[in-house]
Amino acid sequence: MTSLLSDYFTDKVNTDGLLLKLRKFQENGHSSMIKETQLRLLHAMSLGGNSFDFERCRGGVLICETLKEHNRYSELEQHLTAIETLRQQYQKEKEKAFDSMKEGVYSKVKMAAEQMARQGRNKNVSVDLEQSVAASVQSSQQWREFILKHEKDYGKRYNDCLAKTQALI
Repeated sequence: MTSLLSDYFTDKVNTDGLLLKLRKFQENGHSSMIKETQLRLLHAMSLGGNSFDFERCRGGVLICETLKEHNRYSELEQHLTAIETLRQQYQKEKEKAFDSMKEGVYSKVKMAAEQMARQGRNKNVSVDLEQSVAASVQSSQQWREFILKHEKDYGKRYNDCLAKTQALI
């Protein structure tokens, strides 16, 4: 099982290959491997992960479902779509808050950089404003508080969605 999923995640096996291997397990009386694979794929998903990894897991979970005699493909697909929507909302809200905080800090960082340039002996010194602003926001107490609340709120919603999806499997 572990080597099969390892091969799947490293693109040595695609969804068709996963389907064929799981079908062989099923034919050999190991139908429980289908559910086990689905659960492992479901738990490999993450709230902040990238879309490619999510889609890989989603595709694997759904292809496994096709092997079941009494499958709930449509319901499962709806739940996985809800999880993806939640993941997108999480990311968009996080980016929006970060951009908003960057706007608030930009003028302060720009003034500080200009002051450094006026006081500096070496006029060739340059300051990367964008990186300085981003670093300033990331190290701020306001950002840390936002992230803590954001992770907590979305983490709970995400775990609730996962639990409902797991119940379908």
